[in-house]
Amino acid sequence: MHHYVKSSSELLRKRGYRLTPQRSMILNVIHEADAHLSIEQISERVQQQNPAVSLSTIYRTLELLKELGLVRENRLPGEPPRYERAPGKAHHHLICRGCHVIIHLDENLLGNLHEDLQQQYGFHGLTLDLVASGYCQACWQKRQSFPSAGESTAGMKSTSTPDES
Repeated sequence: MHHYVKSSSELLRKRGYRLTPQRSMILNVIHEADAHLSIEQISERVQQQNPAVSLSTIYRTLELLKELGLVRENRLPGEPPRYERAPGKAHHHLICRGCHVIIHLDENLLGNLHEDLQQQYGFHGLTLDLVASGYCQACWQKRQSFPSAGESTAGMKSTSTPDES
């Protein structure tokens, strides 16, 4: 059993839950993933191991695992939610709006912000999830070379003559 699954199992038990075979499969799928997974990807991987696991079981399990802080749900505008294991109290992503590559940023990027917020506002058990989006170098260069239709005509003078209008 992976350390992640073992420590997750201990936390589940402490909170009064069991590590069911379905929960174990879902935790393993998330742990072994090399990317952020959608519900569909998690479901596909779990059902390869056990086709009897329903989509509703996966949704309920992910909700529980999120509640317990064992997985993180990442939501980007216009994208389905993606899931990954939750390694600590801070988690930051840099996401390309063009190719959707996701880069994990250093969790110390914001310094002691969570301690400062706790001290100043009295909030406890904080987690910080920063999502910054923009364009990676390759996508930025493509955008500069091929501006969108709205951008390509901006600032251009009309070359039509009065007879053509």
